[in-house]
Amino acid sequence: MTDRDPIPVLFVNTDLRVGGQERVLVEVLRGLDRSKVRPVVACLKDEGALGPQVRALGVPLHAKLLAHKFDLRVLPRLIGLVRRERIEVVCTVGCGDKMFWGRLAGWLGGAKGIVSEIHKTRDASGRPVIERMNRLLAPITDAFVAVAHGAADYLVEHEGVPRAKVVVIHNGVDVERFDGSGRTAIRAELQLADDQVALMHVAVFRPEKGHAVVLRALRQVVDVEPRVRLFLIGDGPERPAIERTIAELSLGGHVTLLGQRDDVERLLAAGDIALLASFDRVETFPVALLEAMASGLPIVATRVGSVHEMVTEGENGTLVAPGEDVGLAGALLRLIGDPALRSKFGIRSSARARLDFHWENMVRAREQLFQTLARRSE
Repeated sequence: MTDRDPIPVLFVNTDLRVGGQERVLVEVLRGLDRSKVRPVVACLKDEGALGPQVRALGVPLHAKLLAHKFDLRVLPRLIGLVRRERIEVVCTVGCGDKMFWGRLAGWLGGAKGIVSEIHKTRDASGRPVIERMNRLLAPITDAFVAVAHGAADYLVEHEGVPRAKVVVIHNGVDVERFDGSGRTAIRAELQLADDQVALMHVAVFRPEKGHAVVLRALRQVVDVEPRVRLFLIGDGPERPAIERTIAELSLGGHVTLLGQRDDVERLLAAGDIALLASFDRVETFPVALLEAMASGLPIVATRVGSVHEMVTEGENGTLVAPGEDVGLAGALLRLIGDPALRSKFGIRSSARARLDFHWENMVRAREQLFQTLARRSE
């Protein structure tokens, strides 16, 4: 390989469903300098909803490499892929099977560098994210990418990852796409009156995302400020429970379920406040909040994971304890009743997203890491 040859990098994931780490991967693939990195993607299972986006970028995508959990044939399949594509660096995205099989295949297939990106800390049940079998492969792993400083500390202190191997690369956001433009048109589309305050909540419909807490808080909010509307963007297994809670709390006139959308940037432009009410252990550095910040929205979120690294109390938002609907309602009411404060927080959110969390930062940092690993023996 000459200095001008792009480095072949294989990204190994379970699938490309619509989730935070998967959306980050798509943005990385979109932004990589192809003169420096030639990306290839492997999905152990189906390619998922974001697969067509990856293919549209011209990135080779190999799916269904794992027939079932105990399908040992996945290893020779991945090794063959590493060798056919002359992969120099293998980068696993997330934990579990792909972290194990991807790293092992990279090592056996002769890759020069092996990287594991870890986008979360503990899972919803509280268990460690790096299982025993994956811990055994730490010696062959050259770098563990953490998406926040708090996440890096967690990996070292609770998951046994060597500090010297941890690299912090914050998640980033496409600030040009999430620029808050088109507000008037989308508010009209959503039938929002000028004096109504729109709360935007972007999260998959799962219990750990705290939708029930949001709805209980909203009931308290609308009792004081009836001009508030909540828009839930996303979908998932908790949808029936969420619909029941909306009915039980008589919130039908204040809540709109928008489903899974591919125009989140338009919807956020219509908002006045973004909120996230996730419980502890299930958030690390949520992309949804970065997108809201770039869109110029003030933030009300739970104090979980490394959210405090993007939202500073009294600067661009407010942080509350997870699971406490009274505290969440109070924080929302403060912002709803103070348009000037909302504006100040929103301006600071946008500025911080552009300065600290621009998508180019996370892409260029990965390029540098891949180049360092691939060329250290030359």
